[in-house]
Amino acid sequence: MKDSPSYDVIIVGAGASGLMCALQCARRKKRVLLLEKEHQCGKKILVSGNGRCNLTNAFVCADDYRATPQLAEKILAQFSFEQCVNFFHDLGVLTVQEGQGRVFPLTGKSTAVAEALRLACREAGVELKTESEVVRINKKKYFSAYLQSGAIFTSKYLVLACGSKAYPQAGGTESGYRLASSLGHSIIEPTPALCAVCVKEKAVARLQGIRAQVRVNAWPQTEKQLSSAGEILFTAYGLSGPAVLNISGPLGKALAGGPVTLYVDFFPEIQEKETFLRKRAAQFGSRTAKEFFAGMLHENIANLLIDFAGIRKNAPVSNWTENTLKNVAKTLGAWPFTVMSLRPWNEAMAAAGGVNCAEINYNSLESLCCDGLYVLGELLNVDGRSGGFNLHFAWACGYVAAKAMPEE
Repeated sequence: MKDSPSYDVIIVGAGASGLMCALQCARRKKRVLLLEKEHQCGKKILVSGNGRCNLTNAFVCADDYRATPQLAEKILAQFSFEQCVNFFHDLGVLTVQEGQGRVFPLTGKSTAVAEALRLACREAGVELKTESEVVRINKKKYFSAYLQSGAIFTSKYLVLACGSKAYPQAGGTESGYRLASSLGHSIIEPTPALCAVCVKEKAVARLQGIRAQVRVNAWPQTEKQLSSAGEILFTAYGLSGPAVLNISGPLGKALAGGPVTLYVDFFPEIQEKETFLRKRAAQFGSRTAKEFFAGMLHENIANLLIDFAGIRKNAPVSNWTENTLKNVAKTLGAWPFTVMSLRPWNEAMAAAGGVNCAEINYNSLESLCCDGLYVLGELLNVDGRSGGFNLHFAWACGYVAAKAMPEE
C-alpha cells in the first residue's frame, strides 16, 4: 500500500535495551530499523564494569531498584536471571559468576557482549544505521523519525531506547528526554546516579586511594533512611566505591536542600563498639594510640582518627578517659563526612529521574500518552544499584517491549 510505513518498528538508540529489543522484534519477523547517533553501537556496554561488562546479577530483584520498583518488579518477572544467562549463552557468550552474584563474560571483555548482540541483530535481519541522530518524531497514523541528515523513516511502532544523559563520553545525552517530551511525556529532572561524591572535609585527601569495607548511612536529611554496605574508596575530593555509588541517586536529590552528612561505620559487624574497644584496651593498654589501631585500621585512617578525636599520639591507651573511649567508638561507628555535591555527569554511570513511569504501562512498557510508542531502560525513572542490575533491567526492557508488540 502507498501509505504503508517503511518499517514495522523503528528503535532509537542502539544501547543495551535497544539492541535487545531490535533482536527480539526481528526474531518475531518484524521489519526493524535501529538508529544510533554514535559511530558504533553499544558504547555504554563497552565501558560497563570497567570494560568487563557486568551483564547481570544472580540476586537481581525489585528491591535493587529505586524510584519505581513496582515497574521493575513487573519487568523482572518476565525476564529472570536464568533467562538472561541462557539468552547470552545462546548467543555464544560464555559467562562466569563472581562475588556478590555478579556475572561477566568469560573472556573478561565487554566486547564479547556487544559484538554478540550486533552479530545476532545482523543475522536476524535488523537494519542498523549508525551516525544517524534522530532530531524529531511525529505521530499521525504512523511514526515519522526525522534524522539530522535530513532523512525521514516511518514505522508502525517506535521505541525510545536512547539512554540517559549520564556518561556523555559514551554517548549519554538529553535527546531521549526531549523526544519523549515531544510525544506527550513528562520528565522527572534527571540527577547523576552511581556517582562519587565531593565532601567538605579537606583532610579526606590524606586517605586517597584507600579502600575499606564499611556501611554508610545518611539521616535525617534524606527523604528515607539511606544505608548501604560494601566497599568505600577514598579520593582526593571525597568518597567513591560501591557503598557510596549505590545511594548517590537519592543523595543527589537530597542535596537540593543543602549539604548532607554521610556517616561511615568502619565496623558494621561489631554492634557494641564501646565494649569491643574496652576489651582491646585492656589487652593492649601499654600501646600508643597508633599501635593500638595496628591490625584493626589502615594506618592512614588510624592517623586521621587520632587527629579527629584529639587523642595524644604517644600516650598509652591505658591513659584514655571514658570520654575518649566513647568518642573513638562513636567515630568508628559514625564518622561524619559532609557531602557538598555529586561528581559531574561525565563520571556518573547512570541517572536517577527520566520519563515519569506513571505514564507507562508496567506490563508492556508501552506509553499511555502515545499509542505504539515504547520507552525503555535508563530513559525511564528507574535506577538500580551497581553490580549488573542496570544492565539486566535494560535487557529485560528490550525483551518485554518486543514481546508485547502485537503480531503483524
